[in-house]
Amino acid sequence: MQSSPLQTLVTRHVCTCARRNATLRPFTRAFVTSAARRGNAPIPSFVGSPDDLKRKYQPKHEEHDRAKIEHAQIKSKNRKATAGIIVTTLAMFGTVFFWPGETKLVKNDGPAPNVPGVIPDTSLAVDTVETGTSSVPTFPKMISLAEGNEGSDSMPIQGDQEYQLIGLGIRTVSFLGIQVYVVGMYIAVPDIATLQERLIRTQDPVATTLVPGEKDKLRDSLLDAERSEDIWNEILRDGKIRSVFRIVPTRNTDFSHLKDGFLRQLTAKTQHFSASKNDHSFSDEAFGQSVDQFKALFSLAPRKNLPKGEILLLSRDAKGRLQAYYEDPKGNRTKFGNIMDERISRLVWLQYLSGKTPSSEGARKSVVDGVMEYVARPVGTVATQVL
Repeated sequence: MQSSPLQTLVTRHVCTCARRNATLRPFTRAFVTSAARRGNAPIPSFVGSPDDLKRKYQPKHEEHDRAKIEHAQIKSKNRKATAGIIVTTLAMFGTVFFWPGETKLVKNDGPAPNVPGVIPDTSLAVDTVETGTSSVPTFPKMISLAEGNEGSDSMPIQGDQEYQLIGLGIRTVSFLGIQVYVVGMYIAVPDIATLQERLIRTQDPVATTLVPGEKDKLRDSLLDAERSEDIWNEILRDGKIRSVFRIVPTRNTDFSHLKDGFLRQLTAKTQHFSASKNDHSFSDEAFGQSVDQFKALFSLAPRKNLPKGEILLLSRDAKGRLQAYYEDPKGNRTKFGNIMDERISRLVWLQYLSGKTPSSEGARKSVVDGVMEYVARPVGTVATQVL
């Protein structure tokens, strides 16, 4: 049966649509399969209302919850890190405060030593000065030293020469200000007049006392790094002033550790005089031998350790000779060595009295306050009042 023209036209149109659908079907199937792999996401609609688009591009609840969880985790990590820093800091300071040997930090607001120019009350059996640290709470205002007597462990030395305290301070190390020892400087009472006179002469060659303006100038000089070094170097080099440094550890230490500290300062002072002041008086062979004797001096101590509260005395006689004494808590004192070269004791003394970085800035300032009281009085009157 022959088809009509209308049937033929309809048949061709249907066949064409079928072929087109067959051609697009693989691409549609592939797109749907790819969307299913991504988490069964719905096939995007290429045409939609504004509400549909708004819902499509709004953050999903799952993504919002995930962001909140991540933010909470970051905050938790930050809190833990902060807590770790706080615990570490507390542990560090706890170690400093409670380590065996009772290491303490220096308190700048501690009680200031009541030292300068105070004439001791000889009616008291023991007259002391507060040091500013609980580890070594007090220092005696007067000590006795029998020069040339070595003493023994069984019998304390009953010195016949009185020395008066003129200043004290605390030796500290490291940025934490860890205390090492308390050091005080004493002057033989009969030699106070000589010290007065020499200090006054630095300002006025003929004066017997200083007026306020001259006192201020002298104080500034004694606190200046370079001028203090020149003044004390000349006074010590000329001799005839007997003095003692009394050193009491605030924590357990040993003579080897103290020796290392002294030698570092000794070497620094020697290099400073040679390079900055063109002073080569500390560069000869004899001085080198004296330094070796100073190194060996500490090995002659009656014991290796110097526990907290026990005492090292470094004495300088009228000729500048250095003597070293060990004193136990009962007052038994033993002389264990001496150095004949006055340059050694002079440099050790300068470590405490002068320079940019003295061994104890507190001791240097306290000594300056003490001698200021001396120079305000006529020469000889202080020693008379003490005696």
